Amino acid sequence: MSSDKNGETKDTAARRVALWLLWAADVTGRSGDEILLESYATAVEIEPAITSCWKDVEARVQGASDRLEMLNEQVQAVSPRWRLGRMASIDRNILRLGAWEILSGYRAPIVVINACIELGKLYGEKDTPAFINGLLDQLCKNHNIKVA
Repeated sequence: MSSDKNGETKDTAARRVALWLLWAADVTGRSGDEILLESYATAVEIEPAITSCWKDVEARVQGASDRLEMLNEQVQAVSPRWRLGRMASIDRNILRLGAWEILSGYRAPIVVINACIELGKLYGEKDTPAFINGLLDQLCKNHNIKVA
């Protein structure tokens, strides 16, 4: 993966922007497709380099949006003590994104888990990274997916 001037890979940037868009869809109740259509110009204005990896942003947002019910079930299965509605919206969407990438085989599980932990550090609360790590690791165990 190539890096931008800040050392961030295109994959990391695409994942970060996809999270923003999934979060926006979640809190507004709009579809991922609507958010994608309406957000391109704004995303490019904020992150000009995103034009080179917009297809990855679209794949992640559409993939997670199209399988939202299944992803919610999978996240709920690994989090029996925290209903989705009680989770912070950013945590819920990091988990949906990570679960989609892992279950679809979009990226290697260890890469996805580590990236989602970093998103949790960046956007979540103090306990978010450990929460994300534990649930995505359990998701892999539940599906017999080797992490490393």
